[in-house]
Amino acid sequence: MENYLEAFIENGIIYVTFTHEYYTEEMVDTAIKHRLYITQDKSYPMFADMTKVKGGTRAARQRLAQKDAGEGTKAVAILNNSKVQEVFYNFFNAVYKAPAPAKMFTNKEKAIEWLQQFK
Repeated sequence: MENYLEAFIENGIIYVTFTHEYYTEEMVDTAIKHRLYITQDKSYPMFADMTKVKGGTRAARQRLAQKDAGEGTKAVAILNNSKVQEVFYNFFNAVYKAPAPAKMFTNKEKAIEWLQQFK
């Protein structure tokens, strides 16, 4: 994989760190397939560190909306640097439910604590 992300499983949680500022559909597709490969058909809560991400193409966002993008995830905690983005994301997520529980955080410890209930 072209270093689009770093991923590992520790203490029943899959940790994913996105390493690029901008993502294309190809990069997202590769990242999803890599996550599915390392989880070996098991489901985990996922911590996604997106603090470096500034955006992506429309095709990348559409790829994230496909069914397999969420396969194998019990819940997703997204780490972001923006408190404003956190509030907007959590509001819209409450209105338009994601397939798995999802919540955005600006604090890593709180994100991990929230994921513990899904192990």
